[in-house]
Amino acid sequence: MNLKQLEAFLAISRHGGFIEAAERLNLTQSTISARIKELEQDLGVLLFDRSRRQIQLTPKGRELLDYAQQAVALQREIKQQIGSAESISGVFRIGVAELIAVTWLPQFVANVREQYPAVTLQFEVTMNPTMLEGLRSGSLDLALMIHTGSASDLMAQSLGSVPFAWMAGVGFKLPRGILAIDDLKRLPIIYQSADSFMNHFMSSMLHTEGANRRSGTSCNSLAARVSLISAGLGVSLMPLNTLKTAPGKGRLRMVPTNPPQVNISYEAVCAKTHSSAALRRLMELAVQASSFTRGARDSL
Repeated sequence: MNLKQLEAFLAISRHGGFIEAAERLNLTQSTISARIKELEQDLGVLLFDRSRRQIQLTPKGRELLDYAQQAVALQREIKQQIGSAESISGVFRIGVAELIAVTWLPQFVANVREQYPAVTLQFEVTMNPTMLEGLRSGSLDLALMIHTGSASDLMAQSLGSVPFAWMAGVGFKLPRGILAIDDLKRLPIIYQSADSFMNHFMSSMLHTEGANRRSGTSCNSLAARVSLISAGLGVSLMPLNTLKTAPGKGRLRMVPTNPPQVNISYEAVCAKTHSSAALRRLMELAVQASSFTRGARDSL
């Protein structure tokens, strides 16, 4: 039994199959299969039930799961804590908010490659709830995400803040003057996906009394929301720079509200239990790469 076999076992468990695990680890499916076969032979038990349509852990596989996580985490900790900073290597799984992915993420990748060419970065562009779950389960090492408040089990570093404003398509007919919350509530709202931070924040702005939000369109893609707004299908709270960059340039306009915008803060976050010198260094490089406004902090 070796760590490469345990890493393959964990990847299959987390991602649901041999093909998915091979993609995550940048290996061939045959290599993943061989490692699992060797691991099962070494332990003398079957770890996966292959008789079902979707592969599942056997009881012994579930029993191994915690041991495998501890072994891989300990190996990584030894390498990162004892080894020099220059020797940082390995695969780091990072959750990323979409706004970061379409702005300064390439600069972050360039910074990491320049200083640590032996590091492999694997990104998952997703929402805050998924990233928080991933950090706590160990399926993500780091998250570049919207700040959602302090948590005792997480450590964070500020990436700055971004101004957001209500936006509509250039041809969308709006009431005259500065719109109050009651005016916005009468308009068709385009939300982010149901569990996202921005969805809950928009609902809290529109329904301060705590009532359930009205039904509306929702979409987890920034570019898709731009298209929906541009088509005159509703209004949404969007990053201010969407007005100046493709695909929103010339297609969107700000909805006059008071206040006209709100600042949303972003952070680099990791689990305290998985913190290491390497992760802290990656967080520092993310801070250096960030193009968001420094020093400003939203009041959420």
